[in-house]
Amino acid sequence: MNQQSKATFITRDYRYLYLGCSLIALLGLSLVYSQPHPYSFLRSDGALGILCAVIFWSFLAFSGLALMIKFAYWSSYSDTVMRHPSVVRASRWASYFVVVACILALIDRGLLRFVYTVQLCSQMEKNPQGFGSSMIYMTLKGKDIILTGIWTTVRLALLGTAIAFILAIFMVFLRIQEPDKRDNDFVKAVKWLASHFARLYVFVIRGTPMMVQALIFYYFGFNLFKKTNMTVTEINNVWSFFISGLCTVALNSTAYLTEVLRGGILAVDRGQTEASRSLGMTNWQSMIRVVFPQAVKNSIPAIGNEFIINIKDSSVLSVIGVMDLMYATKSVSGIYFRSLEIYCVAAILYLILTWLSSLLLKYLGKRLDMPVKGLPSSN
Repeated sequence: MNQQSKATFITRDYRYLYLGCSLIALLGLSLVYSQPHPYSFLRSDGALGILCAVIFWSFLAFSGLALMIKFAYWSSYSDTVMRHPSVVRASRWASYFVVVACILALIDRGLLRFVYTVQLCSQMEKNPQGFGSSMIYMTLKGKDIILTGIWTTVRLALLGTAIAFILAIFMVFLRIQEPDKRDNDFVKAVKWLASHFARLYVFVIRGTPMMVQALIFYYFGFNLFKKTNMTVTEINNVWSFFISGLCTVALNSTAYLTEVLRGGILAVDRGQTEASRSLGMTNWQSMIRVVFPQAVKNSIPAIGNEFIINIKDSSVLSVIGVMDLMYATKSVSGIYFRSLEIYCVAAILYLILTWLSSLLLKYLGKRLDMPVKGLPSSN
């Protein structure tokens, strides 16, 4: 929404203005008359609190009057005084005051109450009984563990998606190989095997859960190193939980990105390949210099979508001991013997991570002028 559209939205007279602002006024009244806290500047018996309450009650009374006139003159309501331009304009201005007063109430009873609760919980020595207070307390006391989990989750998603993209480039070249009449029997056999290997890989990886893959990859690597007579400590130094989890994310995402890139290649006009071949390029040169750069550019939104998916799906790696956000949440829950509160915190943190990633990808998409429609999903 550009600046002109925002200005039009604010200055427009809406049909359901009374209904919408009445709901806002009711919300504001519930906040003003709620229990204040030590940081409150909007008390119900204070001057500012009384002013906000008067604004809310006045608008509700005016809305009630409009409703009664509406019922009394149902068929000719547009001819009543309520539809006079000056009354409509005054109603719109009154709605501004209602919105501003409600914002003040939200700041006072919402933001400042949260700040006060955070300060209070930071000074407590034991977990409080209240749900919200317990969420804040457990988050503050376990912040080091939670921050480590967030950092591990972000690293897994970033590195896993980057490695998967490189592997997907290789896999998609195998996937699109088709025997040509000019190829000898050996080359035809190699192309057939390469294409079917890529298809089988995509079919197996996309058809099995990441949690199962994580367990298989970890124990396969562990048993492989165990045959070299290495101790458990030495194996964990080489084949750590993080490395195993990273391999799982990378190999899982490779299957999805292979199909994404293949869809991007198929979306490129076939005439460009024919034109490049007519200029003397080989099939390989045509793919590298003409087709593939366009396919990658068109696929970047779907690749970004895979990155966001990896932020969430990396939570299953906690089954093998990866210290991601989910494992950190379980650790904090085990320390304080409270589960629901800290899992709600984890949900909020995952939501923030995915939301920030979406904003960043949207910004990059605008900067690079990349299309976002008509692309295959990465999942």
